[in-house]
Amino acid sequence: MRFAALSLLATIASAAFAYAAPSSPATNAVEARGYGGYGGCGCSDIQGIIGGATAALTPVLAQLTYITSENCTAEALTPVVAEIKDILTVTIAEVQGLVGIALIIVLTTVDGVLLTVADVAGLVCGLLNLICGALLIVLKVVATVELVVVKGLLVEILKLVAQLLFCLFPLIDGLLAAILVIVGGVVIEVIQLLSLTSVFYCFKTLY
Repeated sequence: MRFAALSLLATIASAAFAYAAPSSPATNAVEARGYGGYGGCGCSDIQGIIGGATAALTPVLAQLTYITSENCTAEALTPVVAEIKDILTVTIAEVQGLVGIALIIVLTTVDGVLLTVADVAGLVCGLLNLICGALLIVLKVVATVELVVVKGLLVEILKLVAQLLFCLFPLIDGLLAAILVIVGGVVIEVIQLLSLTSVFYCFKTLY
């Protein structure tokens, strides 16, 4: 079962990076990137931010594949959850750092590729599926005696995920609509299992 779960996470992570493939040239955006001190502002393109978060989270979330009904305790999960939260907190700050930057720069990769809204939606959904796939593994094995505390830890993670989404939506017009088309069922399932539908009201049409 652990191997199957690990394979699932690896597959989702690979799919997330696949969405980062070049889609079209953006010479003007590359020129714009070097204008106005952008390179020194500490910001990044959206592909770098979401792709970086996916890369950082993949090995951490993989630790959850070792969770069984015997070791699924708050004590075992707390350090892993803390690491996940740290990565998400940094990611949120990076996205907030893009506010006020021209959209063409935000959407242009370091390789000069201009991403479409659909490309970004794919990256975001890859990250969502990766996180929620790991959390679902935990929810399926947690014992009743640990359920309340463990669910509380997972709720902390998903609330940060929601915060990330609500930072992204105003940044890229049409992103929510594009995500609604492709968001995975595992994401909706985990949101419902953790009773967070009111937090993720953006997905209300899918409940």
